[in-house]
Amino acid sequence: MQLKFLHRVFILAIFISGCTDSRLPNLIQRGVITPGRSFPAGISPIMSVRFDQKTTITTQMVVSGPTLFLVGRPFGFSLWDVGTNPLSPRMQYAFSDNIQAFSPMGGWTPDNYASGAVGVRGNYVLTSGAAGASLIDTTDKNAARELFRYPPRSGSEISVPMDPWFVYRAIIPHPTQPYFYGFREQDVAVALSVSESGLNIQNDKLIRYQARNSGTCCVLGGITYRDKIFVAFRAALRQFAFLPDGGIAEVSENTNLNAVNVASSGDYLFVQHQAVPGNTYPSGIYVINESGNSVAFLPMSPIKFSISADSQYLYANLDNDSITIFKLNWNLLLGRF
Repeated sequence: MQLKFLHRVFILAIFISGCTDSRLPNLIQRGVITPGRSFPAGISPIMSVRFDQKTTITTQMVVSGPTLFLVGRPFGFSLWDVGTNPLSPRMQYAFSDNIQAFSPMGGWTPDNYASGAVGVRGNYVLTSGAAGASLIDTTDKNAARELFRYPPRSGSEISVPMDPWFVYRAIIPHPTQPYFYGFREQDVAVALSVSESGLNIQNDKLIRYQARNSGTCCVLGGITYRDKIFVAFRAALRQFAFLPDGGIAEVSENTNLNAVNVASSGDYLFVQHQAVPGNTYPSGIYVINESGNSVAFLPMSPIKFSISADSQYLYANLDNDSITIFKLNWNLLLGRF
């Protein structure tokens, strides 16, 4: 009865138009869930994982196909195989074990080049941090390598060069055309064309965020769902559409949710809401279907999370100590008794 009640109440009316080091697999420490933490029916914690038996801090987390792209400490930038066995990830690559081979420019750190956003388009991964952006080739999942850096850096430079035009809080890949879209924190989104020579900002495709009632502060993450873009702007969830010429355009805004994180699977859009005074919706993750209705609610507030493509598994950093793997029971979550 409680689940059905929640479904009726939370209708949100969202408009939806390397290295081959043999020890790598052993770097993931698997453990049981710490006693004392409880979760409602339909959300089953299976295990927690840590990198190299150390506290595992996650700043960015994206699942693309069978791969979990993870940025944080102590590993830096990493790739995990979650397709072979979703409940037992296998480390394929960790920057911390491949520092010298990763980039000829050197000086790559997740704070400078990957703390703000991660976007995946095929074998290309675009990351961004406090200094700028990094385009990474992951064709060889065991030996990722940096192709280009923006701004470029000479190995002899002592200070780290910075370029605000490549500092993003969300990165969205175009589903069919060779573009990434970088969302700056407060003002504009830029289209970046991808070619063998690297990235180029398309000055004719800049889009300035519309200053609606909620203002433009601040981008916290973005994702595509059913070939549409959804960006968490803290005080709102905004939707953008891909244009035929390679640009994007804002088409709607939903201020019912204070969106702080978003993820998607093939079936659903997952929006993490953080309650504030004056907002009556509880904090947690709202599951939105293609019609724009909230069909399920996950009463949890992870630091970062991502969803498997088949909607069956949720990977979440709950406490900046480890990553917890959850199995989702959709019969219970959707109230199919």
